[in-house]
Amino acid sequence: FVQVRGPKTKRRKMSRAVLQVFEKYQAARTAFVQTVAELAHRPQNIEALQNAGVMSLLRPLLLDTVASIQQSAALALGRLANYSEELAEAVVMNEVLPQLVYSLEKQNRFYKKTAAFVLKAVAKHSPQ
Repeated sequence: FVQVRGPKTKRRKMSRAVLQVFEKYQAARTAFVQTVAELAHRPQNIEALQNAGVMSLLRPLLLDTVASIQQSAALALGRLANYSEELAEAVVMNEVLPQLVYSLEKQNRFYKKTAAFVLKAVAKHSPQ
């Protein structure tokens, strides 16, 4: 018995392989941003996160194609900004706020609530 594989079978296997790569990438982004958001909740982790360049890693995730990743990135940034004036300024200097506001009209109420938290965290350190 000889099994004959045509182009469709090959295409399906390749498509599945490609899909798996993207699924792994999404799972890794999700795990990363959720872990960072959790770590940012504890003051003892803030300096290490900052030294690791977490702001520049979280900023592009605000525009991710997956809403839960966007929301977790915003939560992490809000927690960082809430911690100190220096980190609130870093949020502003890294141009996080324009990206946050840009996404507002397309997002659900949970994201909007998280975005409001980021804005509040930044504003609380502002003298005006």
